[in-house]
Amino acid sequence: MSLWKKSLAALSGLALAAWADISYSPVTEGATESAQKLYNFLATNYGVRTISGIQTGDIGSATTFKALPDVDSFYVRTGKYPVLVGLDFLFATGIKASDSWYLSYTQNIISAAQDIWSQGGIPAFTWHWKDPSDQIDAFYTQSGNSSEYTTFDFTQGFTDPDCASGTCEWNTASTVYEQLVSDIDEIAVYFKQLQDAGVAAIFRPVHEASGAWFWWGSKGGTAFQALYQLIYDRMVNTNGIKNLVWVWNPEYATDTGWDPGSSLYDVISLDIYEAYDYSTKFLAGYSQLTTNFGSDKIFAVSENGPIPDISVMAENNAVWSWWMPWYQTWEGKFLDWTVTDVWTHNMESECTLSLDEMPGWSNYTISTTKVSACTVGYQLGDLDTARTVNYNYPGDTATNRWLLAKIASSDTAKGNIIIREGSVDLSTASEVTLTVYNGNELSGIWFTIAFLGNASTSWGWAQPDGCWVNAKDSTTCTIQLSTTTKDGEILSGTAYTEFMSNISKMYIEIFAEAWDNVLLFDNITVDGVTFENFDTMETVPTVEEARNITVGLIGLGQAKVKPKTILANNSQITMQGRTLSLTIPSSGKAIVNLFDLNGHLVKNLANGSLAAGTHSFDLQNLPQGNYILQVKGSNLSATKSVKVR
Repeated sequence: MSLWKKSLAALSGLALAAWADISYSPVTEGATESAQKLYNFLATNYGVRTISGIQTGDIGSATTFKALPDVDSFYVRTGKYPVLVGLDFLFATGIKASDSWYLSYTQNIISAAQDIWSQGGIPAFTWHWKDPSDQIDAFYTQSGNSSEYTTFDFTQGFTDPDCASGTCEWNTASTVYEQLVSDIDEIAVYFKQLQDAGVAAIFRPVHEASGAWFWWGSKGGTAFQALYQLIYDRMVNTNGIKNLVWVWNPEYATDTGWDPGSSLYDVISLDIYEAYDYSTKFLAGYSQLTTNFGSDKIFAVSENGPIPDISVMAENNAVWSWWMPWYQTWEGKFLDWTVTDVWTHNMESECTLSLDEMPGWSNYTISTTKVSACTVGYQLGDLDTARTVNYNYPGDTATNRWLLAKIASSDTAKGNIIIREGSVDLSTASEVTLTVYNGNELSGIWFTIAFLGNASTSWGWAQPDGCWVNAKDSTTCTIQLSTTTKDGEILSGTAYTEFMSNISKMYIEIFAEAWDNVLLFDNITVDGVTFENFDTMETVPTVEEARNITVGLIGLGQAKVKPKTILANNSQITMQGRTLSLTIPSSGKAIVNLFDLNGHLVKNLANGSLAAGTHSFDLQNLPQGNYILQVKGSNLSATKSVKVR
């Protein structure tokens, strides 16, 4: 027995017969011939061979398979084309869906899906469903994105929003119900185009089911089940969409209370990130799915960073149907999370399917027999799996002091860095800002601030919504204290005042999975007033409950240099009509960029020396909607959401 087999045998026992009861026909009655072929191909290969895939982000003007930028990046990395290509209805519904760029993106992915199918590949659709009430161009809840979020509540479409009877019945006369089915019908039109063209596809609606960061995952399992069931019923029985293989995607393999019903999906999938050993998380997820949902459904990895290694998966009888790293474009760089040696051996193995090995859909024949066994041809333990970790630091450490958190972890890291101790009163404060620098070139990271109350609050613990920092990025995070939560409830009114006036410690709280690098903080302000900039701090902050985190101070500090000026997130950046105004306190070099909400650069507004004073930028040619303004320079640093009306 190999080292991998010995260490992982405990996880594999339940997976031995995980595909024994798989049906060879899809759940949709009257499925099109193409859908039957697609599902049957998945079923006959399941447990033996894994299908390679890649998610697309920025598609440019591409309408064909191999012209898609992320597909090309996959080919450059591996020398092969993937079978499965992820596409997203991100821009197909919502308040801006009729904008020309949005329409073009959506129609281009439909054209690309047709070409993917004609090449023998598999189009796989996700739907980041924007606010169905068309109030804001967002799909996140406040917990997912505190600066740009929807408050849409789909339970208001039920006859009883609380579903007190244990079931959720739709009030078909309600405005919310009409908004939901209107969006579903819009997506059905695109699937009908594919159906009429003889194309089948995979569809993963309302993904990451219990993830409260999406509006569809924020109201509990029973409500979610009703929403998924509505989507399926409306698509299949009302709109006649019969060309789909349906995927239910729980956030966790233990989410049994979110299962919409096995007759409404063909595949159960998990999103698995930070699996840098290419094995443990994937084996654990497979085993948990088998325990909780049995052996009569196909299991797939619908999103991932590092890929599951086929040698370990095969050895432990946990061969997923497919995997799909998230996009390389839009600064995602998810292909970089798997090292070259692992890419090469996985893609060259006969147990991993690439496009050149596909039979072609016109040639495919329905079967009730598993494909023949394959030989992996290598073992992960024989490969070089070491990830090169580059530690990047801000360019001003010779003149400015930062708080340094160094994180070294193969699994998880956590720690609460004490930034102020002893009688802190924030009862009248509204926001805290922090300048943060992410030294990791590949992975973003989430952090927040946190508060420990004093004896009068029974030493209660509370924290507001946090901040996400992209890989190798520096930004100013604004944390709204109105989101501060204690014991699962957002504090407000007297409860907020009493707790926030009795803080004994204030922290920066870090919790990360398999994140390895440095995170640096500077210029903490409360309502625009400096709270701590670390320039004159004489002792290194301490960390409570530290695991794989050490802290320090880096840089010379204020005593020797002028401190960096940080733009406030208020009147110094303003919009008047379609004119954006930026006021800077002193001259210096600066880069001013405008990004869309997916991190894609929309327009460079300035790059060079800017004089002190107010600068105006004309945004007349931009589509209306929400954007992110980022200002960086020798004495500038700010990020702010702006709306073009």
